[in-house]
Amino acid sequence: MADFTFMHPLWFAALIPLIIVLPWLKGKAQHSGLIAPHLAQKLGLTQQQPKRWPLGLLTLGWLIAVIAMAGPSWQKVKLPAYNLSGARVLVMNMSQSMYATDIKPNRLTQERFKALDMLPGWKEGSTGLVAFAGDGYEVSPLTTDSSTLRNLIPSLSPDVMPIAGNNAASGIAEAIRLLKQAGHNTGDIILMTDGMSKTVAQQALADLKGTHYRVSILAMGTVEGAPIQLPNGSLLSENGTPVISKIDIGTLMSITDSTGGILQMAQATDNDVNAIVHFTAKPLDSGKKGHEKELQERLNGGFWLIIPLLLFALLSFRRGVVLAAMFILLPIDHAQASPWTNTNRQAYETFTDGNYKQAAQDFTSPQWKGIAEYKAKQYEQAIETLKPLQDPTSQYNLGNAYAQKGDYKQALETYKKLLKQQPDFADAKKNLAIVEQAEKQKRQQQEKKEQSGKEGKQGQQGNKDQQQQGQQDNKDQQQKAGKEGQQGQQGQDSTQQQAGKEDKQPSMSAAEKKQQDKQQDKDGKDQQPSAVTMQQGEPNGDQQQVLSVSNPILKKLEQVPDDTAGLIRAQLMLQAQQRAEQQQSNKSW
Repeated sequence: MADFTFMHPLWFAALIPLIIVLPWLKGKAQHSGLIAPHLAQKLGLTQQQPKRWPLGLLTLGWLIAVIAMAGPSWQKVKLPAYNLSGARVLVMNMSQSMYATDIKPNRLTQERFKALDMLPGWKEGSTGLVAFAGDGYEVSPLTTDSSTLRNLIPSLSPDVMPIAGNNAASGIAEAIRLLKQAGHNTGDIILMTDGMSKTVAQQALADLKGTHYRVSILAMGTVEGAPIQLPNGSLLSENGTPVISKIDIGTLMSITDSTGGILQMAQATDNDVNAIVHFTAKPLDSGKKGHEKELQERLNGGFWLIIPLLLFALLSFRRGVVLAAMFILLPIDHAQASPWTNTNRQAYETFTDGNYKQAAQDFTSPQWKGIAEYKAKQYEQAIETLKPLQDPTSQYNLGNAYAQKGDYKQALETYKKLLKQQPDFADAKKNLAIVEQAEKQKRQQQEKKEQSGKEGKQGQQGNKDQQQQGQQDNKDQQQKAGKEGQQGQQGQDSTQQQAGKEDKQPSMSAAEKKQQDKQQDKDGKDQQPSAVTMQQGEPNGDQQQVLSVSNPILKKLEQVPDDTAGLIRAQLMLQAQQRAEQQQSNKSW
């Protein structure tokens, strides 16, 4: 009994209500007669003494229940400790060949789906994530939290890779580095790729030589292959010929056979994923157990006290008073359900799924409702929802909504008001500068519009003057032609000779005139496009360019940034830069 202890001693606090209630119950029992004691004494009546055993039974039962809940323990049991510190690394191909369409919709999309399907099956050990193209990069270190990888995988694509290419050996080498860095001499490497060349396979085998890492491959593609359709719709070509990406099973089998892994071809069903998961579910180290790692766990002996409690409960069934008192006075945790919480939680799940309009309708929290309306680009509704709220986050989102709506004046006032209350709000300062820049561009556009209107009016007046001048010249030419028509036959020969010269001259002047008209048209477009577009009430090309430059600035006002792909690319670029600096340093020595 030297090792006797209580596993949950805080339960002894439940004796406090007993100490408070017991005197009250005792006094109530003494005054429970029909006639007061002093009157009964004068009348010579004797009252029956109150029974004290119910109180004693209640006290004893309460004590036994509290001791049982406190967990009395006087013995230990030895439990073997299994080593579940094994690990695996998922290596994913992010080369442009993954855009091939022999697996619908393409290899890249299916690769990400298959990777996400594998994660729930890996419950033991830790998992890392590596992506490779021209080189291999660590996307996530070894972790037991599969949700981390689940958030990263959908954002992987060839666009985030610093170096283009298809070097599976570099991905395997990076996976080996992760396993060794975590202290794992054994482990699984799951390679998802659409093939590799013999040279790359030889390099991978050289890296795996002397290690105990098992490589399993999920081949994403077909032997027949398919052209590579890039995201812009064009086909990847070489020397004008579309590239057909095919899988060479032989090179892949050489890797799996040498390391003891398995090879699976991508299928439309889940059989390929299930085979890989079943083969790699338990890490290679999981079967080893060490006797030096045995754990001693205490046994809770409180369950033996349930037997006397049941006996007391049987005695109390006669009237049910003691049992009812125990159920009323003993501390019991009550389960509560909040419809408000459930509704908002469901709305939050809708929000995280990207259905912002539905989330805005489901949210009962004004703060979250305003954010959902903002994300759904319902800026007027967001303004109405957020305007009554005074917390910094809501005021910040209110300024963003004003800015997105185009009401820069109100946005500036909101940001300035917020910064007076919270001067260290860095995002508000940043957005204030952005909106000031947008407001400045808006004023410049307005000034340019007014200037263009003035130039347009001047151009119209000039055209009117030119038209009047042209009409006067036509009248003069008609009068001159009438006088020339009155001339006699005497100058006919000379007139014909002169006409012959004039026939040659107009051809040259027409060419010059045509070139001159082109130049005038070009000059006119450069000088007076604003006047024409302002007459139509639409922005011209220059104004559209200004608007297209200013509007994307407001995209920085998003309250919840969601650029996982950009963060991954920055991480991989940093790794590539560090490797380049290290190689340069090695060369310098």
